[in-house]
Amino acid sequence: MTRFVRIASAALIVARTFQLMADSRKVLKIAITASGQITADGRPTTIEALISILQELAKNKGKVWYYREAPLADPHPNAMKVLKAIVDCNLPVLLSSKRDYSDYIDDKGRSVPRQ
Repeated sequence: MTRFVRIASAALIVARTFQLMADSRKVLKIAITASGQITADGRPTTIEALISILQELAKNKGKVWYYREAPLADPHPNAMKVLKAIVDCNLPVLLSSKRDYSDYIDDKGRSVPRQ
């Protein structure tokens, strides 16, 4: 019976470890509205709160998917603050032209469907 308990405990620990690894954020989806509202994974946030999220993401070697409403208009100052924070954390970023992040902008400025 003791051996069974040890095996069950080890299995539970392994399962919990895999769950924690799956839960750890690897991609953060950031959106900026034309009026400057910031969302992270669909939830409104402030630049101050976002900076701490980005720092944690950098520790986990994550990346950012970034969308900005009205990309041809002058950016809201918050958009520039967000980009600065991403760069300061040395995070890779993929730009998207679609609110649902179903594409990314390649190095030639073309929209490419995300797979």
